[in-house]
Amino acid sequence: MNTKATIYALSRQYFYVLLILSFLCTCVTNNSLLGTLTITEPAGIARNLEYVEVEILLDQLPLEDKALFLKDKNGERIKGQILRSKKEASSYIISALFPISIKAHKKAQYDIILAQNEVVLTDLKTAGENLELVIENNHYVANLTSELATTKNGIGAGQLASLTLKSFNNQVLKRAKINMHWAPSFQKVGLDYKTMAHLRKHDSVFIDKGPYQITTYRSGKVAGYEEIQLEGQYQFYAGLPYFIFSSNMTITEDVVLTMLRNDEMTMDSLFTHAMFPLPNGEIKTVSLFDKPPLTPHYSIKELIKTPIDANANWFCFYNDSLKYGFGSIRLGYDYTNYEGGQSPMLNPETRISYGRGGGRYWDRRFLFLKEDSLAIPKGSRYAEKNAYVVFHVDAENPSREIEELFNQITQPVTVKYDK
Repeated sequence: MNTKATIYALSRQYFYVLLILSFLCTCVTNNSLLGTLTITEPAGIARNLEYVEVEILLDQLPLEDKALFLKDKNGERIKGQILRSKKEASSYIISALFPISIKAHKKAQYDIILAQNEVVLTDLKTAGENLELVIENNHYVANLTSELATTKNGIGAGQLASLTLKSFNNQVLKRAKINMHWAPSFQKVGLDYKTMAHLRKHDSVFIDKGPYQITTYRSGKVAGYEEIQLEGQYQFYAGLPYFIFSSNMTITEDVVLTMLRNDEMTMDSLFTHAMFPLPNGEIKTVSLFDKPPLTPHYSIKELIKTPIDANANWFCFYNDSLKYGFGSIRLGYDYTNYEGGQSPMLNPETRISYGRGGGRYWDRRFLFLKEDSLAIPKGSRYAEKNAYVVFHVDAENPSREIEELFNQITQPVTVKYDK
């Protein structure tokens, strides 16, 4: 699954589009046919809910009282959420998000129409302002606020502080005194290690709140680490048991580091086991508290000798008694530098580590040197895109649900747009 991550870049165009969407007139009449959309399910997986993003060509931008819809053969309509727009020659390309459902190996066709706008209510909700947000759907409550920030830890709003699992008696995943999402992260000799959560002065921030998707994007540099340009984006969805985080670390000036890593989730002693697939397809289970291993269980200590692959398809923690799991599905990664070569890494791996007070955390590390350092040249880049999933643990087959999510997310439906 060595695909390249798509890291969304923010530009002034977003703000320009938000302004002109409200003011430009359109010559397109109500219920005008703009094209057709053909959706095919290729993997034999029934999709009760999946989102498709479609680029639609329009002569002019629609007025605020108009919206894009999919209309099926029965006349049922599905409203779209406009994500962004760009001008190309004399036309506009509108990127819109639509929720669809489709049976395994089936094909569905829709008309794309422009019609009178209407309110769509979903389970996706948000509270708060700016980056001080709490985002919720039927599966979880994601807290991005600065409630855990202190002068000592130096963190701020915008990074996942805790995650409440609504289907598991509102169990709260968290780490005492710090955020649970602790990535990307880096360290220099003689300095404390820092993360995206320490980004306090942003050079850009973008927040988009819609009925199907809420996006938060921010970029900038952490004090003391001005050689590293950071970008991070969360995407939360209505009705889905996961959210997506994309990040990019670009080295803008030569820097010497002792640590560099991403995909780090640190939590209190809320889990009993870790689980991940091996290259041969076998699912490996690891006791997080080093009890005498029972086949096929292993201990964390064993993994020091046989590290987990840095780009394992997925990785998770789960609680064997309470039957909840939380994991990372690796959707993409790109370590190519600006000259097309490989950015420096030293013994990359996915690692489980011990935390204070019985906590445990996982991370994907590219560099970790206790007594040495490594020069990282200007132009190096480390990008990732992960889906963080909440799932139920089956007693007979603990990995069943996360494997199903992996197959569905990494094998999306195919979409064909005809104007």
